Amino acid sequence: METMKKTIILLFALCWIIGPKNHNLFAASEKFELKTSEATLTIDQKGNLKVVQNKGQIVQINASINNLWKITLKNNLNNKEYQFAPDKNFTIEKSGNVFRLIVSTFSAENKTLPVKAEFTISVKADAFCFSGSLKSDSGEWIFKELEYPCLPGIFSNNKNISIYWPQGLGTCFNDPEVFGSRSLWYPSAMGGAMQWFSVNSPDAGIYIGSHDPSQATKVLNLSFTKPDKAFTASITSPIYGNDFQIPDMMVKSYIGKWYNASKYYRGWYDKNFKTFRSADWVIDDSGWLLAILKQQNMEVMWPYKDIDKLCDIADQFNLSTIGLFGWAVGGHDHLYPNYPPDNLMGGRIELKKAIERAHKRGIKIILYANGKIMDTSTDYYLYNGIETIVLKGNKQPDIQYYIKQKNSTPVIFAQACTGSEVWRRTMFDLGLQAVSLGADGILYDQLGVMLPELCFSNNHDHHPGESDSRYRLQMIHEISQKMKEINPGFIVMTEATNDAIIREIDYFHGWGLGTAEAQNAFPELYRYTFPELLATQRNPNPMITRTEANFAAIYGFRHEIESRYPGDVEYLLHGTLPTAGSYANVAGPPSLLSQMSLVPAEEATKYVHLLIEFEKLNQDFFRHGKFIDQEGIEITGSNVVAKAFLNGNRVGVVVWNKNEGARNEFSVSVPGYQLKNATEPGKEKVDASSPLNANTVRLFVFEKNSL
Repeated sequence: METMKKTIILLFALCWIIGPKNHNLFAASEKFELKTSEATLTIDQKGNLKVVQNKGQIVQINASINNLWKITLKNNLNNKEYQFAPDKNFTIEKSGNVFRLIVSTFSAENKTLPVKAEFTISVKADAFCFSGSLKSDSGEWIFKELEYPCLPGIFSNNKNISIYWPQGLGTCFNDPEVFGSRSLWYPSAMGGAMQWFSVNSPDAGIYIGSHDPSQATKVLNLSFTKPDKAFTASITSPIYGNDFQIPDMMVKSYIGKWYNASKYYRGWYDKNFKTFRSADWVIDDSGWLLAILKQQNMEVMWPYKDIDKLCDIADQFNLSTIGLFGWAVGGHDHLYPNYPPDNLMGGRIELKKAIERAHKRGIKIILYANGKIMDTSTDYYLYNGIETIVLKGNKQPDIQYYIKQKNSTPVIFAQACTGSEVWRRTMFDLGLQAVSLGADGILYDQLGVMLPELCFSNNHDHHPGESDSRYRLQMIHEISQKMKEINPGFIVMTEATNDAIIREIDYFHGWGLGTAEAQNAFPELYRYTFPELLATQRNPNPMITRTEANFAAIYGFRHEIESRYPGDVEYLLHGTLPTAGSYANVAGPPSLLSQMSLVPAEEATKYVHLLIEFEKLNQDFFRHGKFIDQEGIEITGSNVVAKAFLNGNRVGVVVWNKNEGARNEFSVSVPGYQLKNATEPGKEKVDASSPLNANTVRLFVFEKNSL
């Protein structure tokens, strides 16, 4: 949370407001009890709160109402902060199936504060629901944040624990000690892309999530403590206000795999939000060539007339979209948000003509804009900055530095706040410009990536201390709605995804964990929860290895290659393998020579083209199928990955032999379904039972048995 050099005083009351002196809550034979279909929550005479799974009587949570919440209050007059925890300073009420903790006494600075809080525990949607409200009757005192519920003792002493954590497209940790202690700011791919997580034993799990239809900023916390071999979970809500209605914080015990947790969250999501369908051309898109035309140091690599050459390259790979980055006068990561066409690259008319020529070849063009940062050297920052920038708690801007070449001065950016009407209008105008240039869409970079930093500006539509996360969706909606009125096929993209913006974004540029192979990455988590996701893989290189291409195929990602530096240009145009010197002046991560040297450029390109053609021939699954991971699929084999796509009464199972050097024996089946055929890239029919060649994918089509 926000770092402040303020005094934090920890206040604890010395006695109960009500209750016997032995600190028992109820009579000796009495306890509070709630039941769901899978578990029982009890609170005993001493305030011990337990969640016990009905099947097997496994203790899944072992907590206490005496440590259930933490409140931080801020005095607006002296800026001091005061932290409060229960320590038995509350009144208890229980009525039917609702348990209430009422806190009516808050004391600080030798006086009682006009502040009250109520915390409730009940059953809702077959889960234990933790909710409540906070209220301050004084402008002097505001709530800074709330941490609630605080739940220690999760899965104490159980073995074989897995943690499903929604960072990026998802991560999975099978070792609690490796997981350690982590926190995620929701909503953002950099933080939490969804507002839930789960902890699983082999046959059961605990789901913890916020069912907040406002999708407001919050922090998911989970930590593992080695001595007691248990987890502690909590959810922190930044507030900065006098009143706060605590959204439903849900704790659900379930039997089975993590799929049940995912389905539970998606069920809630569908009751509150309408799903979004992208344009048909996006659904059928094979992927894109991302090309930086002009770099930050003003070096032009692809003048507008060379967009024809980019189209040639896209055709070679079988890619159907080109993303133009660094296409404006300032080049890439320079002079934002000023995006006029560059006369040095050919000017506005030449850009429009090049886009028209691409369209005649069936290739779509996306223009880049950054939705979150502005160059501090621009007149825009000088004259509009105070109305558009994020202001931190100390009223200073959030400054970032981007440098692409070692011999160039870093470009300084201030982060923009989408809660600013002026900034939203600026982005809207860039959308209109993209339409007028004939582009098929616009990408607003970073909107899905950046953390929802709290903004304390008084010039924006939000309250000081609120993040701009909900205004990102508003901005996208306003732009998308208007541009589609002009051109129904026009799309809005951004980099990375989260479930607060997925219903308004047509297409996502891959970013973060899960969009490429990485340790603990688990893209299944988001892909299964939101199978509608249309996203590219992340591949910041001018070629795609066979491994990366197969990875994208089995998860249903669209393919990507990137041209960022002069060495990339030479490779793409002539197949010339760059040297280390080609990237010697690159300040950030260069293209990976180790990957480009694996096979000749022509061979790598040929495989990607063949694989994409294979996906097109089987578009019922790769383009129009619903990603169901391995649910209902039986697969055996070493170093073999299988992912399935459902379409009507058919299931397409894509099996990938990840072994780089040997064939693999394996078997795959779908109970209740009959195998119809098997096929591979370049092979219309193969023996379904034959070993799978090294680093090869095979599609099995199963049809549901008729009754």
